[in-house]
Amino acid sequence: MKFKLVYIALLFSISVSFASRKEKVFGTWKVRNGVLIKNSSPKSELAADYWKEFYYIFPKNICRKYIREIVLMTDGVDEKTGALVALNSRNTQWRLVIDINDVDFKTKNKKRLYESIYTYVHEFGHLLTLNSSQVKPTLKKEQAEGEPYINEEGQAYKNSYINKFVGKFWKGKLLKEWDVIQDKYCYIEQESCIDKLYDLYMDNFTEFLTDYAAESPEEDIVESWTAFVLRGKVKKPKTIAQHKINFFYQYPELVAFRKHIKLKTRKYLH
Repeated sequence: MKFKLVYIALLFSISVSFASRKEKVFGTWKVRNGVLIKNSSPKSELAADYWKEFYYIFPKNICRKYIREIVLMTDGVDEKTGALVALNSRNTQWRLVIDINDVDFKTKNKKRLYESIYTYVHEFGHLLTLNSSQVKPTLKKEQAEGEPYINEEGQAYKNSYINKFVGKFWKGKLLKEWDVIQDKYCYIEQESCIDKLYDLYMDNFTEFLTDYAAESPEEDIVESWTAFVLRGKVKKPKTIAQHKINFFYQYPELVAFRKHIKLKTRKYLH
């Protein structure tokens, strides 16, 4: 089948337009070779703290190679907790966005602390699955039958994590239903789009780890990655959602990343 890539770009543009009315941005800082460059903003020390934690938790070679900016903002509690945004069409430079009301590593609230780690692991998952080693630029707008996955960032390499994930878990009826939602609802307005995506989740809830995962293959693989990092291996998976957690164990480098991240976050989660 051919399927149009409308949802991600549309929802992003709607979200930005909607969020701009209530978001407060505290500043933007450059990151060079893993080092945050402070500026005149009164939030520079806070930005340095957030970056120090991110750089400590995740593999430094990936952080150094791809992260070029960090933005601190808020849109209130438990709205948009963070984001990872490509800064160029080659997917070689990325911006990390953090909501300072949601991500707090100094809190004594264990739930908030866990959610802070969750946000970081989730956003790193986007970097891991969408960077230039995984997705290449393309002018194609549609994905033909048998071709590697196409999204807003470009076309996935054949052996990329996301192409393998989509090929295994997003095919047949599910992908067709998701495609119909994009064409019929996500062009129109955000509420109908989100409602239909939630219905998709409820109709296929054993296939997704969270309702947010049903928003797109990009969110699905990252929610699955986050569960892979923060939970244990499912010994006898019975649902597709559980198989998604175990998907990452076939990659030795990702198992090594998991071990690294678990070690670095142990002080927060125990």
